Amino acid sequence: MTTTMTATSMSGSSTEAATSAGSTTSDSSSSVGTTGDPTGESSEGTSGETTSGVTTEATAVDTDTSDTDTSGTTTTSDSDSDSDSDSDSNTTDVACMDVLPVPAGDELILAAEYVGTYVPYDLGAVPAPGGKVLPRLGGLVIAPGDPSTMLVIGPSEVPGAELHKIGVERGPCGHIIGFVGEAEKVLTAPYLDLMANGPKGVVFISHYPTKQLSQYIPGAQALAGTHMLAPLGVNQSPGGLNFVPPGYPDEGMLRVMGFPTNHAEPGTWSRSTISWNGTHYNIGALTKTVDIPNGPGGFAYIPAGSPLFPEQRIMVTEWLSQPQSVATYAVDAAGDPIPATRKLFIESFVKPWGSYFEPETGDYMFLQWEAQPDHIYIVQGFVPPPLLPG
Repeated sequence: MTTTMTATSMSGSSTEAATSAGSTTSDSSSSVGTTGDPTGESSEGTSGETTSGVTTEATAVDTDTSDTDTSGTTTTSDSDSDSDSDSDSNTTDVACMDVLPVPAGDELILAAEYVGTYVPYDLGAVPAPGGKVLPRLGGLVIAPGDPSTMLVIGPSEVPGAELHKIGVERGPCGHIIGFVGEAEKVLTAPYLDLMANGPKGVVFISHYPTKQLSQYIPGAQALAGTHMLAPLGVNQSPGGLNFVPPGYPDEGMLRVMGFPTNHAEPGTWSRSTISWNGTHYNIGALTKTVDIPNGPGGFAYIPAGSPLFPEQRIMVTEWLSQPQSVATYAVDAAGDPIPATRKLFIESFVKPWGSYFEPETGDYMFLQWEAQPDHIYIVQGFVPPPLLPG
């Protein structure tokens, strides 16, 4: 699929490229007892299919000039040569997109205005040892400083929740196109749920429904520190957490979004400060600023400069909306969401949870929770997020 966009090619090159890898499929099954269900119910992780190996097509698109090679890959490049009379001086920024083997199906309905600019794919279930897949997926991030490794939680929200690492394959344009190998358990801790990349390469992890927040230093075999949020002012367990991007007075500081365990109240949005203590971060008091409806199940700041987003907004997965969906909100001068500005990005999605913009390409990544099996989804078309200060 070709898409005309304004973005910088992640490959740093206008070279035509296409790669192909063999495809394998395995049936798998796993079962995990559960508690702390955001749906208010208890169920078990189950089996599913996982596909590894992909065929990708790197596509850079411009509306004026293009060359097509025999592999079927279309690229557009800018030429510094005056001899190229067909070159267009307005083609300096060209998106480079990799085509994954499985486009999103009817389970994901992208809002009409974004169709053709943003392209959603089903990355699939996370392969686990023994031909299984990870159940009850929680948060995911790309390991700080290692773009070839994903950290992912599964199962989440159970007493024996597990953090895993797994390799990821990237296409010629740098987008994640598949998994490499199987998930390897890093540690076990109670009720791990969602994650966010913080400053100094520290990964922040929420615990649901125990109202806790932990930190993880990649490469360690244990959490760096766990904070009880109730004494800090939080009345709901985190449904998501993230950090204010550069350009705001509170840049680099923590924001926590609460999920209503009773499914009746709105979610809450709270501000906090963080301070480095030499090994990890201290967490300051949390102050609620606004309510967020529809059972927010994770949020992330949309990278500034992404097509069709002229203002800073956040992306929020909605567990309690009807139908379940993914919405965006404009933010105020402090980086906090403005409820009246809610707008759908994905009109309908089955069991959405988590929100993450991966640092190499800006691809939006989120997942299913209790879909049995849970799959990870990727939406290409965004620009890479800025680095956090600190």
